[in-house]
Amino acid sequence: MPTIKEIKSLGGKKRRDFFYQISDYLACYPAKLFLATPLTPNQITILWIVVQVIASLFLVSGKKWIMVISLLVFQAMFIIDCTDGIVARYKKKFSLNGVYLDILGHYLANSVLLICYGIGAARYYENFTYALLGILAALTFLLNKSITLNPVWYPKNQQKVIYDCSKSSMLLNEKKWLYYIFAVFRLEYLFNIMFWGTLFGLANYVIAVYTVLFILELGRKILMQFVKNNKNDKELSRSV
Repeated sequence: MPTIKEIKSLGGKKRRDFFYQISDYLACYPAKLFLATPLTPNQITILWIVVQVIASLFLVSGKKWIMVISLLVFQAMFIIDCTDGIVARYKKKFSLNGVYLDILGHYLANSVLLICYGIGAARYYENFTYALLGILAALTFLLNKSITLNPVWYPKNQQKVIYDCSKSSMLLNEKKWLYYIFAVFRLEYLFNIMFWGTLFGLANYVIAVYTVLFILELGRKILMQFVKNNKNDKELSRSV
């Protein structure tokens, strides 16, 4: 059984923001427990996905403290999300499905979270508008992911340019201050804006703010990708 120090030495890719670094640090402790079990990295991924979805369902209660606890459980699973990578590196068990499950899990769990949170806010304030906002937030979140430029849509000679364009259009590569603002709102992070807003009884404002942010991010990404594609078109035409 490896020590915590040995587990930390396994490392991984260096994270850009402080919140992710904390999660990586904390993930070493559950990783030690998981390494004592026969669970595979993919099974650990499925575990946090299932727990996040179940925790999200409790949000529909519309009761403040149940919603707060549900968010804590949901966000704590992000630490387990970091754990599966540690276990994979230690056991040297890597798979394409591991990456696929991770992405699928975030899309599924975050969408369910937004919808259930909106329903919870609607029940708490007795106003169906917040349920509609939750659905709109989930739809724009998923649309945000689906409109990201995909190299497989393009001929092979253009795929590298499109891949570089899609990477550079991500919020991760935008100005640091903008990235950190969005990091505070990131759904998976512990003690984010959603958690504090719910704790102080402001769930109605929280779901409205998240909906607006996802709409703004959708517009930003579409605009950035159009601008970068136009620039790449000019460069490709010169090379022909």
